[in-house]
Amino acid sequence: MKKKYLKMFLILSLIICGLLSVLSFATGQEKATWETVSQEASDYLEMAINKMEEAINTYQGINYPNKELWVQAIEYGEKAVEADPNFIEAHYYLAQIYQYTNWYYREAREWERYIELIQKKKVISPEAQKKLAFAYYRLGYAAYQREDYDDCILYLQKAVEIDPKMIEAQYWLGRVFYEIGRLNDSLSSWQKVLEVDPYYPRARYFYTKVENSIKYGKEAYSHYEAGYNFYEQKLYEKALYEYRQAVRYNPNFSSAYYWLGRIYYERGNYQEAVNNWMEVLSLEPDNKKAEYWLKQAEKQLK
Repeated sequence: MKKKYLKMFLILSLIICGLLSVLSFATGQEKATWETVSQEASDYLEMAINKMEEAINTYQGINYPNKELWVQAIEYGEKAVEADPNFIEAHYYLAQIYQYTNWYYREAREWERYIELIQKKKVISPEAQKKLAFAYYRLGYAAYQREDYDDCILYLQKAVEIDPKMIEAQYWLGRVFYEIGRLNDSLSSWQKVLEVDPYYPRARYFYTKVENSIKYGKEAYSHYEAGYNFYEQKLYEKALYEYRQAVRYNPNFSSAYYWLGRIYYERGNYQEAVNNWMEVLSLEPDNKKAEYWLKQAEKQLK
């Protein structure tokens, strides 16, 4: 019996030792990736990461640099890069800390330093490349925040050059290209977003928006879209104004005439409804909806 218990004890001891070895190895591996000549820098970085994780869990998205845990995370992160200015991982995590606390200009500074060190040391591992792409993406976002669209585009393009499947960078390229009027480039970016993830939030909406902006003109479609939103809210005067603006920018915008007709009809102005549906049919003779509603409006005039 004693031998049996002794055997079980030895087996359990071996299992526990094995687990401890794995944990020790994993910890050692994590720190081994931190290439720094300074143990002090490594210790400060570990404390910064711990405080960052604690802050994320504690504040649940309400992150400001003056909150206690973030103050500590920033302090430790800054001490890490002060102890070793060439400590790549310290710049990476400090940039993330600034990102979480919306301190954009400091975040950008750290990403720039991170990229400089990555390129200087020629770090080419797949993980490093993904982090490098993310750094360029965040620099692009920082440039967008300060409305520097040229730099924004350059950074985002660099991000997708390194990681073509980086959907966030393609998303913001689509947004920026649209805002500055480069509609074909915008459409191409949204297409790439949908190729990576067909269900990416709002990507299909933006793709359709840009596609229609190319078809009808950006200003015309923006007014058309605003008109439809006001119509849905039953704000008919505002909807009428927006639809009129849409046809002012594009006199061949049949859908805008159609909705003008609908609003006039619903408000009892049948003559204006007739006029607008006739415009639709002059542009689209086979439009069955406009034909139907035109007949309804003409009946009301008899």
